[in-house]
Amino acid sequence: MPTGRVAAFVAVASVFSALTAVLTYLPGLALPSPTGGYTHVGDTAIYLAALLFGRAVGAVVGLVGPLVADLLIGYPRWYVTLVAHGLQGWIAGFGRGRRLPLQVAAMLAAGLVMSFTYFAANVLVKGLAPALASLARDVFGQTAVSVALATALLKPLERSQPVRSLQRLLSPG
Repeated sequence: MPTGRVAAFVAVASVFSALTAVLTYLPGLALPSPTGGYTHVGDTAIYLAALLFGRAVGAVVGLVGPLVADLLIGYPRWYVTLVAHGLQGWIAGFGRGRRLPLQVAAMLAAGLVMSFTYFAANVLVKGLAPALASLARDVFGQTAVSVALATALLKPLERSQPVRSLQRLLSPG
């Protein structure tokens, strides 16, 4: 990867990771969950990073942003976050450059993988009943809201000149 592409990748991943951490961590935006976690809109930034810049950026943002928020908040299962949100960013990136219905489908699939990853961990740690309550919150609160927000922001961002310039800089060849 040429030096300019590496610098652009690091810059884009850093900005979106920071945005994800802020949207995940901010008091008032993060609501407590029955399993000790929290509901937030940080996934919006993961989806936008993945759909605008691809799977690799999405995966890095999904790994770094939520991890920083978890460490700041003191969430004890940060290691589940790495898997759940890293996969979420990677999967959402399959929608990059596609039509809006496929982009929404990619975000929904990514959100379901994230939600069921936490569900599996929560069943083991907290039991079935709290895990089911948390799953409903993850799917209908966090995923649905973040998909709606990302969908509203995606097309205007795709048309913006700064995003287009970064996309050209990050594309191979």
